[in-house]
This record gives sequence, C-alpha cells and structure tokens, in this order.
Amino acid sequence: MSDVGGADVTLNGMRVAWTFAKRWIPFCKRYKIKCRSPKAYFSAAEDENEDGNLGDTDFIQERQIVQKNYEVFQERVREYAKHDTGSSKRRDHSSVIEVIQESSRNHGLEENEAKDMPLLVYVSREKRPSHATHFKAGALNVLLRVSGVLSNSPFILGLDCDMYCNDPSSARQAMCFLLDPKLSPSLAFVQFPQKFHNVGKKDIYDSQLRSIFSVQWQGVDGLQGPGVCGSGYYLKRLSLYGRSLNDDHKDLMELRQSFGPSNEFVKSLLGNNKPDMKMAQLSETQQLASCTYEDGTKWGEEAGFLYATVAEDYFTGFASLHCKGWNSVYCDPKRAQFLGSGITNLNEYLVHVRRWTSGVVDIAFSKYSPLIYGISKLSFLQYMCYASPLISPICQFFSLWCLATIPQLCLLNGISLYPEVNIYDLYEEDPLKIYTFNT
Repeated sequence: MSDVGGADVTLNGMRVAWTFAKRWIPFCKRYKIKCRSPKAYFSAAEDENEDGNLGDTDFIQERQIVQKNYEVFQERVREYAKHDTGSSKRRDHSSVIEVIQESSRNHGLEENEAKDMPLLVYVSREKRPSHATHFKAGALNVLLRVSGVLSNSPFILGLDCDMYCNDPSSARQAMCFLLDPKLSPSLAFVQFPQKFHNVGKKDIYDSQLRSIFSVQWQGVDGLQGPGVCGSGYYLKRLSLYGRSLNDDHKDLMELRQSFGPSNEFVKSLLGNNKPDMKMAQLSETQQLASCTYEDGTKWGEEAGFLYATVAEDYFTGFASLHCKGWNSVYCDPKRAQFLGSGITNLNEYLVHVRRWTSGVVDIAFSKYSPLIYGISKLSFLQYMCYASPLISPICQFFSLWCLATIPQLCLLNGISLYPEVNIYDLYEEDPLKIYTFNT
C-alpha cells in the first residue's frame, strides 16, 4: 500500500486495519461473502448483500460481532486522527517501509491467527523538494521495486485507493488468461472495467465512461487489447522491465545501469533471490524507495511505468507494452469486480478532464506521440484507437473556442447567426408547413 504523503494517521490506520482484517477476511471466506469492503457490506440492505446464510444463527451472531469490531476499528482511526498533529511533511520526508504483519506481534496478537493472512506492507517513498516525484508513475515504480525484493510475485494487481474488491474471484478470472499457455508468452495484463457504487442511472457527467468500457474496448479486445486504465488490472511483472530482460545475454553491469545499484533487486530480476522479512532485506527497501535511486537508470524511460506525463497508464500501455509486442485482454464479467467513487459534481469533472487532457496532450507533442511513433509498430486499427484520444482534446478545444467567441462577436456586431426565413416562401412551397406552424 503506497502512501505518497507519508502521514502518520495513515500508517496507524493500516495497523488498526490489519487487526480488524484478521476477523473480517476469515468471516468473508467462511460465509462466501463477495463484497470485501466492510463499509459497503454493512451499509447495504440485507437483500443487497446476497447473503445465503441469513437464517443461520451462527452467521447472525458472528456478523454482529464482526460489525462491532468494525465500529471499534472506525472509532480508533477517528480518535487517532483527532490527536494527530499533522507534523508529517507531504513533500519533504524520508522513506518509511513497514511490514504490518511483523509489527502486529508487538500488539499481543497470536502469531497463529495471522498465518493465513496476506502480507500487508506500508510504503511511503522519500520525497524532497529538489527531486521530481513523477506523480503516480513514480509511486508505482517504488512499489514495483519494493515488492520485487519482499515477494517478487509474478503478477501485480493495480488498484486505486478509492476502489474496493466487489468479487474475490477477479484474480482467478485474470489468471485464466495470464496462465493460458497459448496467451501467456505475449500477454502483459488483464484489464477490468471501472465501475462505481455512487453513480446512478442519471450519470450526467458520464463517470462510467460507457463509450470506452462498453463500446470501444469491446472492439479493441479483438486487436492487441485495451490500454492500461490506471486501476483494476492484473499485470505481469516481467512486462514492465523492458527489453533488458528479454535478451538472452543478461549482463549484471547492464542490469545495474538500467535498474539501479541494488544487488537484491537485480537478484529478483534474475529470479535468484529468496524473499523474506529479515532486517537486511527491509533496509534494502529503504534504498529502493529513496528519491535518488533512479538517478542515471532507465526507470521511467524503458523500465517500469513511464514518466513525462500524468497520464502514465495510457503512456505505459502504448509505448512500453503494446508497441513492444505485448498484448492485453479486456475482461468484463456481469458482476463488477471492483467498485470505486465516481464523479458526481462539476468541479470534480473539470479537474479530472483537465488532468487527463493535459496528460494526453503532453504525449501528443512528444517523440512517443501515437501519431508518429506507433505507425510501424501497431496495426492500423490499434494505431487509430490510440491516436483518437490525442486528437479529441484538440478538436474539442477548437469547437469550444468557437462556441465561446463566435456567438458573442455576432451579438455585439449585430450579425445574425441564423438565416432569415420568409414565412410566405414557406407557404408557397408547402401550405401544410404554414398550417402546422400556426397551430
């Protein structure tokens, strides 16, 4: 879990969440509860939770106990937030790496209770005013390096902080593609659509992006697949390491020049490391999360998520994956696998559109512009799918500029925007028209 701000209240919240998760996750597994967000589960009506054990006395009793634990968890987080001095500096702080599972022993928790729990690691990368942060792409690359040393799992789930798991079978569905012997050699990631729990049928801001997820990506799935969408994807770790690992000859010096001086991370690239939670391993992660680690390397250029734009998902999917021969798959099951918070007011919509538009325009005027870079590397249809988002902001800006200036200029100069219509000329052409007009 990445915390860019390095806030103490977030770290404490993760510790408390780990304690509650020891109750919550076994409860969900035992009674096959699909929605894994306790807030969404307990706030929904009983008929919406799809619980098949509503008449079971044991289930009702345990549900009440878990709900009380959740209320205690919320109260502890709020209480800590009240006393938090806010001393952490969002743009100037050292890196903090903490394995929550290890630190839980200090709270008197039994070790055997957590033996089947997944590993929870808090990561806050180092930030200094004199060094560029590279926005979300920089945070993702830090997570990529730290997780490579601690677990080195072959697949990665990318999920934004405002989204939660609505169906635990998403990993199994993604692995059906990623482990398929026919698809796996060239398959980089499986993308799920973004859906939201707070957006109704009257989606006036199109937060669901129906034109993309329901139409465009259904078609592009028949080509090389959709692009990375920033959240809700299962990605093959190897695909983000660039061409350095695709060569048969893997020179250690070249790997260090590309991926940095960390010996443990280079071992993880070659598959020679043994992930563990020793102090030496954790101290190595401090170096991997430092703001100077990427200096002189290929991070953000050839390795990891690409920099130079805030639209790192679009840029990485295009230049680093699809243009290098990787494919992707769009998986859209009936039940939403992940749910998030969508845009519900005009201010949020304008901020979101401005961020996305500025990101794709940066790519449009760079050397990696799909208008010139992807012509020979992609099929014509795939190339058009990547080029269309770059052209649309420019065309929309021109049309909005015309609508914002031409009517006002015409009004000030007494120029009619519409042609004058003589009602008698209409009567001579068709009397029925004048009759309909008068009625």
